[in-house]
Amino acid sequence: MGGRIRAIRMNWGWSQEEVAQVLKVDQATISFWERGRILPSGAALVALAGLFRISVEALQDGLGFNLPEAPSDPSGPRAGRNYPRSISLPVDGGSQVMVVDKGNGSYMAGDLAAALVSLTQGLKGNRRVWVVLE
Repeated sequence: MGGRIRAIRMNWGWSQEEVAQVLKVDQATISFWERGRILPSGAALVALAGLFRISVEALQDGLGFNLPEAPSDPSGPRAGRNYPRSISLPVDGGSQVMVVDKGNGSYMAGDLAAALVSLTQGLKGNRRVWVVLE
């Protein structure tokens, strides 16, 4: 898996620091992943696959793995862009919830009720649904 992470990062022209910034981890973590000293798991694995726009299985096992194209934004993470990749449920009732459709790349912010409707629709449509709590 480390080789696939490194291959994508290098193909995109990103440094370990840039990937770490986007994933909100430190650079040493990216280095450990790439060298196979530790493996990303749980939310980190989902976030990494979401960033690279590939399936967790392709990243983890290499099945059907193809190098994804770099994001179209030439400035990459240096522009401070947040990469939405989850449904983030708010701690308090007044906060916005981010809902991301990885199928078409769309995203929206709304209230908790709208997020739950989107989650239910995804499940009814036999889609894989991720909920990430921070």
